[in-house]
Order: sequence, then C-alpha cells, then structure tokens
Amino acid sequence: MKKTEMKPFKEVLLALRARLRGDVSTLANAALTSSSNGQGGSVSAVPSHIADLGSDTFELDNTLMLMSNEGETLSMIEQAIERIEDSTYGICVECSGKIPKMRLNAIPYTPYCVKCASEIEAEKY
Repeated sequence: MKKTEMKPFKEVLLALRARLRGDVSTLANAALTSSSNGQGGSVSAVPSHIADLGSDTFELDNTLMLMSNEGETLSMIEQAIERIEDSTYGICVECSGKIPKMRLNAIPYTPYCVKCASEIEAEKY
C-alpha cells in the first residue's frame, strides 16, 4: 500500500486513539470514585446494605473489564500506527498477504487478513 493510501487510515487511527484514551481516563476515574458518594445524604462511601455492596462490586468489575478491553484496542491501534510508519500497514502479520481495504475500513487496526483472523479465532475455541 502506498503512503498516500495509508494517510486516511492513519487519520482514522489517530482519532480512534484520542477517543479511546479519553474513554479509558473516564473509566479509570469512575472506578476510583465511589458511586455512592454524595447520594442519599450518606457521608460514608461504604454501602449500608449488602445488596448495595454487591451492586457496587458488579459496577466496578464491569468498569475494569471495559478498561481492559479498551486498553487492548489502544495497543492494537498503536501497533497499526507503527505499521503505517514502517510501511507494512495492510500486510497480514501472520501470512504476509494483503489485507483488503474493505476490511481495513471496517477494522483499521487489524493486523490480520480475514483467513488468518478466522483461524486464530477458531484456535481460541
């Protein structure tokens, strides 16, 4: 893929990276602040009922899971930007085949062609 063809993909990746960095920061702040602070007139951040404690734990677990998923996506975006800089963007890291532009439009940070991605996914399960 030529540098001029990679430019729009780089712009999309940079925008995605900026958005996800903001999302991860927001999620981190949400995880650090208690959801019960300032609600119901309670001075303490400790839930007064066991069901509240369960709900708080569930929300924290979900927030941490989202942070992990978005962190992985951020890493993939960073790697894609590096491949653009190295002029290897659009080439499957597994088989060295060409990744179709339609796939890159859908998932601009993907390092795999459809065939290799399917094989890797099948190995997981």
